[in-house]
Amino acid sequence: MFKMLVLQQQYNISDEELEYQVNDRLSFMRFLGLGLAEPVPDATTVWLFRQQLKHQGLIEELSN
Repeated sequence: MFKMLVLQQQYNISDEELEYQVNDRLSFMRFLGLGLAEPVPDATTVWLFRQQLKHQGLIEELSN
């Protein structure tokens, strides 16, 4: 999940766009270590993960 946030920050894309791009780009899937048949976390899952990091005060540490 953290790698998904890295991609999102690098390409400045929304949660929904991130989900679409991971499903669409083999390079994103390879970076995330996902196979073609593996499910991609949806936009809500990405949002919830980011919220958990914010709640724990970790998002700023990890994004620097």
